[in-house]
Amino acid sequence: MKKISFSIAFFTLFYLITCNASVLPTIPVPFKSGTGVIDNKKIIYIGLGSAGKSWFKMDLNQDDKQWTPIANFPGVAREQATSVFINGNIYVFGGFGKSQSGLTEVLHDIYKYNPEKNEWSELMSHSPVGLVGHSSFTYNGKAIIMGGVNENIFNGYFEDLANTNNDAGLKNKIVSKYFGKPVNDYFYNKQIISFDPETELWGSLGSFPYAGTAGSTIITEKNNKILIVNGEVKPGLRTPTAYEGEIRGNRIDWHPVASVANPDGVAGGFGGICNGSAIFAGGASFPGSSKNYVQGHYYAHEGLQKKYSDTVYIFSKNKWIKAGNLPIGIAYGVSIPWNNGLLIIGGETTGGKANPDSMFLQVSKEKLSVAY
Repeated sequence: MKKISFSIAFFTLFYLITCNASVLPTIPVPFKSGTGVIDNKKIIYIGLGSAGKSWFKMDLNQDDKQWTPIANFPGVAREQATSVFINGNIYVFGGFGKSQSGLTEVLHDIYKYNPEKNEWSELMSHSPVGLVGHSSFTYNGKAIIMGGVNENIFNGYFEDLANTNNDAGLKNKIVSKYFGKPVNDYFYNKQIISFDPETELWGSLGSFPYAGTAGSTIITEKNNKILIVNGEVKPGLRTPTAYEGEIRGNRIDWHPVASVANPDGVAGGFGGICNGSAIFAGGASFPGSSKNYVQGHYYAHEGLQKKYSDTVYIFSKNKWIKAGNLPIGIAYGVSIPWNNGLLIIGGETTGGKANPDSMFLQVSKEKLSVAY
């Protein structure tokens, strides 16, 4: 990962918070667990999650910025889908939604949106693994996808719950069994796959050599370096670890870098590059879950309260430096690069509440500014 382009000392870093109603107009619906991209013309597209099948766009070039509806998504309403912008089109991958029988299930379908025609189309291709909790980014005209839960275990849990016939005792037994297993028993996805929109074919970039994760944050640069930060390693248990990868042809070489966030780690954080610096913010965790797990209590988050982080970190010389704080703790929104900074759009806050507002983070010399 490219080094931070300016000198920064741990005890001399300052941050500013600018109070506005919102750095962007309020989203038409409170927005969390959805997805979004920015195109080459600086037009943002967001949708799905708490927005249902709705999608909206905003032209960041305009002085009078506003969210405008686009064509509704034609597929199943879903959460935790990811999207990328390649060659003028938006591609949406996976997520989880309801089957025709009403069961919650992992999805493998792929949709393309053509902005010029304002049209969606389902591609005749399916991902080789179920895609929930996965992360996506682009490289050399392809979508690279990694991480995510195990489809059979995820689907099986909801099938078992549906078969309880509202028997509270049986339901509690299923819940305890599902959450009470060690990390390795969840078989989170470690395969790194690529999708070529020209051929609609899938390829492999090998296997992630460390624990599979869900809800990790991917930070990419313009070269072939990437960071994968935190994420959950089993339901309710996060990891504070971070890894750097270098793409070399049809493989990615990985090595660990310094851990970040609290000892419990977070999932659903925000990340990007600001003035050449890797920045990581927000995310959600269950404080105390790591300690419980080490002590053999595999239902590690049982009885714990989810906490939403407001901390912002900068990566420098293999160290994560605490740069400041967001105005609120937040997770599970959309990260968008803009104006040499990072937009945080929507997200989930305390109590699971969906946020209709946005924030803008920017690093300049020794200061982190947060506009919202």
